[in-house]
Amino acid sequence: MKVLYAAAEISPFARMTHTADLLRFLPASLQDKGYEIRILLPKYGTINDRRNRLHEVIRLSGIEVEVGEKIESMRIKVASIPNAKLQVYFLDNDTYFNRKAMFMDPDSNEHYDDNDERIVFYSKGVLETVAKLGWEPDIIHCHDWAAGLIPLLAKEKYNDLDLFKDTEVIYNIHHPENNGVFNKKLLDLVGLPDSVDQDNLTEGENVDLRTLGLQYADHVVTGNHITDELDDLLGELEIEAKKIQGSPEDVSDKFAAYYDEIAGVEEETEES
Repeated sequence: MKVLYAAAEISPFARMTHTADLLRFLPASLQDKGYEIRILLPKYGTINDRRNRLHEVIRLSGIEVEVGEKIESMRIKVASIPNAKLQVYFLDNDTYFNRKAMFMDPDSNEHYDDNDERIVFYSKGVLETVAKLGWEPDIIHCHDWAAGLIPLLAKEKYNDLDLFKDTEVIYNIHHPENNGVFNKKLLDLVGLPDSVDQDNLTEGENVDLRTLGLQYADHVVTGNHITDELDDLLGELEIEAKKIQGSPEDVSDKFAAYYDEIAGVEEETEES
């Protein structure tokens, strides 16, 4: 089974929350169980190429990503997680990621003004990279607010690609922090088809990427640190989330069983 991980953080390369620590362990343990894993992460300026032994993937050069009326080129680099055989793909672009922090400007302690463009670039870049690889994921596992746009893109923007026609999308919220509320002009940067009613994607003048992730994913998973506020949101959206929590080993086994369940592995085995 092929599983694509989309997240804005993974230890030891980039860390905002404890999600980064989980993603250091979970994909590698699942790969050891026989799953084929790809992880795509922004190449922040805080990630040192030499220290982390990053090198460019030449066959993936030349990928371009549209962000509104801009067209930005992207380099793909790869490195291995220390003490694991699992590789991480880094989406490198000087305009959006060559700076000394992830999403918060350390000089002002405020969010970067262009975080909307950066998120659109990363989200579209993930799917563009997978398309360039010609790698057909059975599951796209999106983590927290920074990957909340990807379910919408997979279902409404890239749904004409055969590569994603049978893909199941999981949206996983690990903790209550949500920095994914932007002005609705973010949607203009995406370039959605005219068939998509953007008014249904907004809340007043804003768009909440976490809410989009919940609405467009095929499956929703929550973890240990979820608040009543999020439970209320799930209730409003009439979404019944799967709760997966426990020790790292328990979580690995539970996700393996969950992937098999939603991908119909058990049914196929019984039929054969």
